[in-house]
Amino acid sequence: MRQQLFEQQNLQLWEDLGGWLNQQPTLATEEVPAAYRQLCHHLAVARERHYSPALVERLQQLALRLHQRIYGVKGEGLQEAFRFLWQGFPREVRGEWRLVLVSGLLFFGTWVAAFLLVRAHPNLVHLLLSPEEAAKFVQMYDPNTPVAGATGATRDVMMFGFYIYNNIGIDFQIFASGLLAGVGPLFFLPFNGLHGGVVMAHLTNKGLTSTFYGFISGHSSFELIGAVLSGTGGLRMGLSLMHPGRRSRLASLREGARKGARLLFGAAVLTFIAACFEGFWSGNTEVPWKVKVAVGLVFWMALILWLLLAGRRDR
Repeated sequence: MRQQLFEQQNLQLWEDLGGWLNQQPTLATEEVPAAYRQLCHHLAVARERHYSPALVERLQQLALRLHQRIYGVKGEGLQEAFRFLWQGFPREVRGEWRLVLVSGLLFFGTWVAAFLLVRAHPNLVHLLLSPEEAAKFVQMYDPNTPVAGATGATRDVMMFGFYIYNNIGIDFQIFASGLLAGVGPLFFLPFNGLHGGVVMAHLTNKGLTSTFYGFISGHSSFELIGAVLSGTGGLRMGLSLMHPGRRSRLASLREGARKGARLLFGAAVLTFIAACFEGFWSGNTEVPWKVKVAVGLVFWMALILWLLLAGRRDR
């Protein structure tokens, strides 16, 4: 059926539902649930037949408004966001498992390779870091380096703000670069993995295991998985742009950006959690470094299990 005929046949129903929402009802209240189900069918047909993005968007917005009115979810934005994060986000991640695998290999594969290479050949650190940069990292994690500037709670809050600004900025950079035909994440993921692996190997070679691993272990799972999922969102957006299928390139990009944005939202929350631990826990010298590593391992296992299992019973 052509789109014009489809619209002519169903326009009255859509206008009736819109009037009911705007307190100008032409439908009785008891007729609304059946009309809403019919609207959902129309939306599914419009998507399946690749009707214009404007029509699909109109039907989608109308269906969303009706869902909020009928099921009483208006004003429950925080509750819905929490439900998405706890159940919907892991499903989104599993739905993109192939791109998650690609992003993970680009990031963690490069990280591990760089770590092993510099561990075996310490001088290779200078292929990426200048002597001044390498010395600065050593100084940062040297327990004998005096602490300059603010201390205590003031320093924790300042560092928390810095980590939020820096880490979420990196996530967004990786995601947004997906618009470059998906090439951006293919560069930023391995580059960040290379840098992280080199720094880790260099500090391990210098014997700074207690300070370095004690610092990074608590927040590493949230921060690094957040980076990988930001890359996954960027790759999804880039692939939608390059391979639109039967849809127009713009419609495909909009759908890819919608899926990618949901991944970015979850990744940003993970990065926010990482910044909380990084600012208020990681630098705490009162906690033994081995305890921090043990807590970090628990976080890694819990986060992976959550992404693999959460939301499976709520489909």
